[in-house]
Amino acid sequence: MAAVDPSTALDRSGLPAPAGARRPKLRVGLFVDAARQPRWIVDAFARLAQSDFAEIIVIAADGSAAPPASWIWRAYARLDQWVFRSRTGAFECEPIVERVPHKRYMQVRQCDVRWVGEVAAMQLDVAFAFGQFDDYALKGIARFGSWRFFFGDDRQPLDHWAGFREASRGSPVVSSGVKVRFGPRASERLAYQSWSRTYPLSVARNRENLLRKTAEFAGRTLKELHRGGSAWLESCPLAPRQAYAPTPPEPVEMVQGLSRLSAKIVLRATQKLTHIEQWFLGYRFDAGERWEGELSGFTRLLPPPDRFWADPFAYARDGKHYIFFEELLFERGKAHIAVMEVGRDGRHSQPRCVLKRDYHLSYPFLIEDKGELYMVPETGENRTVEIYRCTRFPWEWRLEKVLISDAWCVDPTIHRQDGKWWMFVNIGVEGAEIHDELHLFYADELLGEWIAHPGNPVKSDVRGARPAGRLFRRGGALYRPAQICAPLYGSGLAVHKVLELSTQCYREEEVERVLPGAESELLGVHTFNRDGSLSVMDGFMRRSRLQTRRAGGARSVLSGMFRQEPATSASGN
Repeated sequence: MAAVDPSTALDRSGLPAPAGARRPKLRVGLFVDAARQPRWIVDAFARLAQSDFAEIIVIAADGSAAPPASWIWRAYARLDQWVFRSRTGAFECEPIVERVPHKRYMQVRQCDVRWVGEVAAMQLDVAFAFGQFDDYALKGIARFGSWRFFFGDDRQPLDHWAGFREASRGSPVVSSGVKVRFGPRASERLAYQSWSRTYPLSVARNRENLLRKTAEFAGRTLKELHRGGSAWLESCPLAPRQAYAPTPPEPVEMVQGLSRLSAKIVLRATQKLTHIEQWFLGYRFDAGERWEGELSGFTRLLPPPDRFWADPFAYARDGKHYIFFEELLFERGKAHIAVMEVGRDGRHSQPRCVLKRDYHLSYPFLIEDKGELYMVPETGENRTVEIYRCTRFPWEWRLEKVLISDAWCVDPTIHRQDGKWWMFVNIGVEGAEIHDELHLFYADELLGEWIAHPGNPVKSDVRGARPAGRLFRRGGALYRPAQICAPLYGSGLAVHKVLELSTQCYREEEVERVLPGAESELLGVHTFNRDGSLSVMDGFMRRSRLQTRRAGGARSVLSGMFRQEPATSASGN
């Protein structure tokens, strides 16, 4: 979302008010197809009603009963929840009138238009419609048009079916957002759009993730409207024309989709029974050429079968080269930070733990400042971003400061530019996945106060939000590597050229992708870093459980994927 001057105030005409004037809250009406609404909607608007930029003037509920879901769908939903222990809190219905503070409640019938004039007299700014409430009935009733959530490329308005088609058809991502009918011709604009990973095996898990995240969009878009008024709304892109009207899946489509889901569940169960899934490390010495995703030229570092190694960061000191990385033992379920020394001859030291906590640690980002070496590991399980000072290299690290607290943050990535420190970090919404939304913070000093960027989240797209290593320069331009987390977590890397980085705006564009080679056994990659001549990466693979029991099997699985000698020519970011 584009950042706007937070000092801008709006008068009742939607135009900027005089400087220093207090901004009136947006007057919002909620138009629901039933008095009981899913919890994700109720929670979203209960929070909105407590904000300093919007108030709920009226809740109007259609008294008509919505048709029940088909027996096929109800049976599948119960089975889905039992098999996957799926969370279903987002779907459970609650009385919206009791939970959401408002000024007036009305019972209406959409076929009876007498209520329209009564609502029009309330001078609403926004009419937010839900479920099967027809937003065409709200045309002209609010100053900034009729708003509603949507799901999927066909912009389906019914959350009951959100993500079903994407899961059943195997689509890698599912979109959601907020659309607005605004203007004399009732043109539809996209006030917000985001993309999430499709969970391929469970519709319930897919929906829970999607709805929990989508709930945040109401507050974000209305806050932007409060700041920018009609000018902001008119800057939102027009929605593409739909090839067909969104409709719920027919019984035949539902049966076909559930059959495909069942086949994928059987395949996944077979993979789990016959294979061990691991992340491993690779490294090479080169002259800084771009990496094209080919694995030849890398020396492999393959972990024992009881653990994985990931998130490598390279560091050179006193002519020696080190790799700091995440080491996770499957039995423990939580990772620590380890280090090993590597040489140009392919030899390496045994990994050694250098930082361990009661909570999960990963992504050991290294940064130097004023002659000191610091590490900013991922400590999202502790709901913090922590910075550690190195007191004896490379073995001892001391907690120096908590930079961010009370937030679920992963992969904090720090960059120094234009006299400021910048932190790129993904922050998750409770009940949703962490991969989708990139946030930006800035500070004058590394150990100083970190300020949230006004455009947060600056990116909401599972295909390129989550950081994948240090920012780097190439040809004078700044680039940010990111993880492609669909269809699988760590499917590859997306490289973005940074177009604008300031305290008011952040813009980037994807310029290339680094994906696993089609001829290798590599299934994913999600981190790439370099320091001096040393480049490091991680990769994802499946190892046969039978092979790991054989003598030498641990090394034979990846035979031929890497050269064992140092690289003579390679490519990197």
